[in-house]
Amino acid sequence: MAFLTPLLLLGLGAIAVPVIVHLVQRERKQVIHFPSLMFVQKIPYQSVRRRRIRHWFLLLTRALAIALIVAAFARPFLRQNAIAAVATSAGAREVVILLDQSASMGYGDYWQRAKDEAAKAIGNIGTNDRATLVLFSRNAEENIRATSDRGRLTAALNAAKVTASATRFGPALKLAESILARSTLPRREAILISDFQKTGWAGSEDVRFAEGMTLTPISVAAPNAANVAVPSVSFSRASFSNQERITVTAGIANKSSAPATGVSVTLDISGHIIETKRVDIAPNAAASVVFAPFTLSEPSVHGIVRTGNDGLAADNSFDFIITPSQSVSVLIINSGADNAPSFYLAKALSIGNTPTFHVETLPAARVTPESIAKQSVVILNDTPLPPALAGGALKSYVERGGGLLVVLGEHSTLSAGDASILPGMVGAIVNRMDGRGATIGFRDYSHPVFEVFKAPRSGDFSAARVLRYRAIAQPSADSRIIARFDDGAIAAVERRAGAGRVVMLTTTLDDSWTDLPLKPVYLPLVHQLARYLGQYEQTSAWYTVGQIADLTTLFKSRTDRTVVTPSNERLRMPADTSSSLELTEHGVYEIRTAANASGRPDRIAVNLDPAESDLTSLDPAELVAAVTGHATQATATAAGASTELTPEETEKTQSLWWYLLILGLLLLVAENIVANRLSVNERFS
Repeated sequence: MAFLTPLLLLGLGAIAVPVIVHLVQRERKQVIHFPSLMFVQKIPYQSVRRRRIRHWFLLLTRALAIALIVAAFARPFLRQNAIAAVATSAGAREVVILLDQSASMGYGDYWQRAKDEAAKAIGNIGTNDRATLVLFSRNAEENIRATSDRGRLTAALNAAKVTASATRFGPALKLAESILARSTLPRREAILISDFQKTGWAGSEDVRFAEGMTLTPISVAAPNAANVAVPSVSFSRASFSNQERITVTAGIANKSSAPATGVSVTLDISGHIIETKRVDIAPNAAASVVFAPFTLSEPSVHGIVRTGNDGLAADNSFDFIITPSQSVSVLIINSGADNAPSFYLAKALSIGNTPTFHVETLPAARVTPESIAKQSVVILNDTPLPPALAGGALKSYVERGGGLLVVLGEHSTLSAGDASILPGMVGAIVNRMDGRGATIGFRDYSHPVFEVFKAPRSGDFSAARVLRYRAIAQPSADSRIIARFDDGAIAAVERRAGAGRVVMLTTTLDDSWTDLPLKPVYLPLVHQLARYLGQYEQTSAWYTVGQIADLTTLFKSRTDRTVVTPSNERLRMPADTSSSLELTEHGVYEIRTAANASGRPDRIAVNLDPAESDLTSLDPAELVAAVTGHATQATATAAGASTELTPEETEKTQSLWWYLLILGLLLLVAENIVANRLSVNERFS
């Protein structure tokens, strides 16, 4: 019990009034005038009997009435938290408790405070209420559905853990809205417990609560939270004594408004510390640390960059797996012994280092099926189909996964009959020497070859002039046109054949028909063609939590696998099931197969989403306004206020003073009636 205006309780001193009334009485006497006694000394009449309390019930009634009236003016109320008080006055509730378990909730005591707030909400679930516990991070999941069983809710809450996923409020709020929309209870409320990380709310989420639904945000965020993180690493490769040397550069970010000085940064390779450096980072800035190079002596090396010692330990380390650089072997086939037509092409490919292109040039007459067998890409550069490949050897090569680039020119005498894998029939030469020549107008930016040119100022194809090209008379039905000239003629067309790919260019890659080799776009275009046709994919050094890894594509085999997660959980993935693995933990996954002759497991490094390192909080009222259409609902913070109402609000929900006042007045009426009857009885007794 508490009082809104406790000073008014001083009025309880008025209880002394009825006591005094009972103890002190006026002198009772009848005045009789006796003239002969008028000079006699006056002696007051005293009655010992009237100095004793005769009616205890009457006294207690008067005192209680005064006490009740005084207490009513002091505005008493029972201490209850907001949820219980409102529930008492408004009836049964449908409550959805949204508990953020994203990686940023692992900062300091955020998670424990969030669980404490969720426990308070569960503790206020009434017998007629229904509550759903929703755990969310990047996605949202109903953990316990629509129950008033506090024991089940508490058990589920105790079992919940912080995950490595990023913060996303949209899915959680949509799920809450769906649950509340189906409810028939009179009160519907969602309680959102989070650090309200700003990166988790874009403002464009299509979430809107209907009228009658409320959203109560509870923030566990601490002001001015400081955090140092490793968001990324990069590598440079060099050869030394026929061994590959790797130089690691780590990016270090300071996500706070205060400078970070003397931050220790360590590079660990296969359990051995390579180097430790210290760096100073300005507020809300980033710095880079370049470590000493090391020799890559194994097919797969696990590295870790560690830094900082702050409240969020999960982003203080960055895992990666380094494998030897991969190369793409390219065979260029010319029409004759002269390599001049392949000069620009060979020079462009020799510059590449990500990947490295190993280029070999042969005349068509010297080509054999064995010479193409181990090549990643074969380029028919303005040449007829080599005689040795006319018997189906080229088709077999492509269908096994090889890449074929057909560059049409003056010496190209190909036809669909020469190889059924070609994208179409080669037509006549089209002369565009009058005027300024043709330009490459249309490019399919959704195709991997042209995808890198999609961004503005990433490549100007309009500057290149094409004076001659070969027409494609009959493109095959399953071909894909990826580039056209300004007159609509085909400039590049692709066709898939088995596991391989075939791309046909209708103009040359030297300067005989076009000045494209003299333009800046030439080098990246040639590299993209070779990468795409060679199906080059450098093994990613790391992934981000939430991504999907296709194990068959990564490790080039389909077999039974056992996956050991960073938390040491074992997942069995038979060969006849999907090879897609959702990466939900931070650390290193090990993939073990019986087919791995080396005995060493394949590994995948997984790191946090860099956005989780930014602990900047948004204003919960902003989110409430966006979801409900108004920001009048109270916001609670675990750092200061709790989920309890203010004394004024709690007193208003209970209004006990009204009942005390009525009861006090009724007692006064009863006291008056009893006192009158007693007075009459004594008068006639």
